[in-house]
Amino acid sequence: MAAEEVTAHASHRLDLPRVVLRDPSPLDDDFLDLLGSREVAGEWDSFDDPPEEMLRATDFGGARQIVTLEDHTRVGCVSWIQIPYGPNAKSLAWSIGITIHPDFRGRHYAAAAQRLLAERLLRESPSHRVQADTDPDNVAEQRALTRAGFVREGVARGAQWRRGRWHDRVVFSLVPADLVDGAEVASS
Repeated sequence: MAAEEVTAHASHRLDLPRVVLRDPSPLDDDFLDLLGSREVAGEWDSFDDPPEEMLRATDFGGARQIVTLEDHTRVGCVSWIQIPYGPNAKSLAWSIGITIHPDFRGRHYAAAAQRLLAERLLRESPSHRVQADTDPDNVAEQRALTRAGFVREGVARGAQWRRGRWHDRVVFSLVPADLVDGAEVASS
């Protein structure tokens, strides 16, 4: 996917800052390593599994992009994978994730980037659903998802293995009907 700015209607309608999503380059490797470190990923997104047991987004039809400001300042990374809700291709949904560098948290960049990514995935694929999940104690991410227009659906109990034990996940979703301009997103 090419770099894309948050559209003016989305950022103004939801009162979100403008961000850009772009493909990573080799020059981003150190930044991505930093985002993946326990110090930056923090309690909610650090895992102690060996590297060979970690899943790659590309194995599940996904990828990742760098989140930047309009002046090209890198603030984080988004990722997405496909997950099935049935045996047919139309039942594939997207699951997205984000890590924002601590220096840029609390400024609504996570909400802006997740909204931008969700709108793009709904617009450019036949999928009818984008979801995100987070730890029940990660209140900041729950607020970011709500600010981005995602709807809280409930708790997936014992869904994530992280640092030696099972964790519940709070699930949020966005479907075309949740968009103010939902008619602009094609639904196959």
